Amino acid sequence: MASGQYYELIEATFERVEEALEALPEDPDVAVAEGVINVRFANGVVFVFSRQPPTEQLWLATPGGGFHYLWDAQASCWRDTKTGDDFAWVLVEEMRRHVGIEFMF
Repeated sequence: MASGQYYELIEATFERVEEALEALPEDPDVAVAEGVINVRFANGVVFVFSRQPPTEQLWLATPGGGFHYLWDAQASCWRDTKTGDDFAWVLVEEMRRHVGIEFMF
């Protein structure tokens, strides 16, 4: 993938994540800096989203583990490098499991 395309895709994904977090009634503490989104929820759970330009990946860290994603152009989604799971599906499940909320993404 061309590096410009990676930056467009990751920026669009991060914008969607931020918008979805802002829409939550729980109002988590969200800090964005240097290509990283840190989210702390009222129950103390922390999620970290990070860009990985050298590998063109999206990383997600939750209490459930660390997840690495590559863009799947055919499916138009980020796919876990180990399981093939879709980023959006994993994010919704991790939110439900660790934060106890129905996250719309």
